[in-house]
Amino acid sequence: MRKAQLVARMMIAHDEWELLVNYVGSIRVGIGGVSGHWSVKNIVAHVMTREQHLADRLAEIARRETYQPCFTWEEFDGFLEEYGFPDFDSPFISTDAANELVYEKYKNAAMNELVAEELDAFSALLTGVRALSEEQINDLDLAPRIKHVTVDHYRHHIADIRKRFKRSLQRQP
Repeated sequence: MRKAQLVARMMIAHDEWELLVNYVGSIRVGIGGVSGHWSVKNIVAHVMTREQHLADRLAEIARRETYQPCFTWEEFDGFLEEYGFPDFDSPFISTDAANELVYEKYKNAAMNELVAEELDAFSALLTGVRALSEEQINDLDLAPRIKHVTVDHYRHHIADIRKRFKRSLQRQP
């Protein structure tokens, strides 16, 4: 996939994601059962941390730094302390356990703060993609991972949100 196509797909998918999150409204963002026990607010925190994690990795690549996943619990705890979210690439933690850490950290956060942080994380992710050459993206096979964390991730949770609030989210004639 060409870099320009990737960026365009990211932006279109994010616009759809953002529109739906805004449409849900502040009254319903805390209602659970949207994706498992998560609410829309919990999903926004989950998406934001995944975006920021990848944005940080892309920035490291752009600076020609080497990233190593955490291979000890001490490294993992240090990563969590420094970045505020788990090292999602660490073999020491399952996806479910990492998601639970994010849930616990952000469950009482204000929705407007989460949305602002998610917008910042997406912006950082776009900046990271744009900072890399097309060759870097292709040589490191980054496009599938970027697409997974953005386009595919948004669509997955958009489907969850629409299913949970299907009556109230149907378009009016």
